[in-house]
Amino acid sequence: MTRASSIPRAPLPGRRVDPMPANIEPMLAMLTPSLPKDQQKYYFEYKWDGVRAICYYDGRTLSLRSRNNLDITRRYPELHALTAALGKRRAVLDGEIIAMDELDRPSFTRLQRRMHVNDPRLIQRLMKDVPVFYVLFDVLYLDGRNTMGLPYVERRGLLEELTVAGPYWQRTPAHRGEGAAMLAAARQNFLEGIVAKKIDSTYQPGKRSDCWLKIKIVQRQELVIGGWIPEGGHDTSRIGALLMGYYDADGKFRYAGSVGTGFTGKIHADLVSRFAKHVRSSSAFAEALPKKGIIYLEPALVAEIEYRRWPEGGLMQQGSYKGLRTDKRAREVVKEVLPT
Repeated sequence: MTRASSIPRAPLPGRRVDPMPANIEPMLAMLTPSLPKDQQKYYFEYKWDGVRAICYYDGRTLSLRSRNNLDITRRYPELHALTAALGKRRAVLDGEIIAMDELDRPSFTRLQRRMHVNDPRLIQRLMKDVPVFYVLFDVLYLDGRNTMGLPYVERRGLLEELTVAGPYWQRTPAHRGEGAAMLAAARQNFLEGIVAKKIDSTYQPGKRSDCWLKIKIVQRQELVIGGWIPEGGHDTSRIGALLMGYYDADGKFRYAGSVGTGFTGKIHADLVSRFAKHVRSSSAFAEALPKKGIIYLEPALVAEIEYRRWPEGGLMQQGSYKGLRTDKRAREVVKEVLPT
């Protein structure tokens, strides 16, 4: 791990009172192949393998909302105690909900056991087996002031002033100018990568901005399931391969490649039951697929996919299924490309 950096504490300017914002779309990072040249212009954070969540707290009631504004508050009861840490301070916070594996590493696969559960009794049982943690990295509103127009470094100072350390939440580490060390630490700890955030950048809701850059160690992205092939070509209780796609700039559904690994027995059963609701008679892909025995689906289900290579002009190679994502709409899924 890198040493802690000194981040200025930022008093809220002025005395006006702003209404608490609602339904904020999270700001997104742009993919880049390497660290920025002038690292002193950036703070570096770890990229967590979880689901984005905006926390709204009005001084009495706490609400957690997903990236596509679904209310996920009741799914994570252990995070409700954050109200005691915040006290009477009205706040909107940005962060990521994660679960840890047996080696104390963030695991999206493990988080799957909590992501889609709404039954209170089952949630109570799962809290013991799969506890979750809320990793905080931004303050969007605090004490009557909308802070999204403040520079990142000031918002970070506000986050550090909040009393938000607890058993199920923490602030993500942030270090100025130490991208190489953070990337090495992320690789050593088997993390997904790091994010570089410009010191003077404002928070831009719903935008993928080059003020935030993500440097990946593991190649992963969301893709949409457009069809599947039963195992052995005939066993419709098990998945042989998923056919994945994304939307291009013209809104056409493009074929990305197939995924044939990453399924446990429980995953086979869960996916097959979900597929039954989305079967269609013809392909939604813009391209004609040469594969046989395909059961085509409405492009509605979004999955997290890890892959080894995706050559320019070709198909994704050695894709592995990591889990479904209910926090992103299918029509929002595009191919992540490096800037030219």
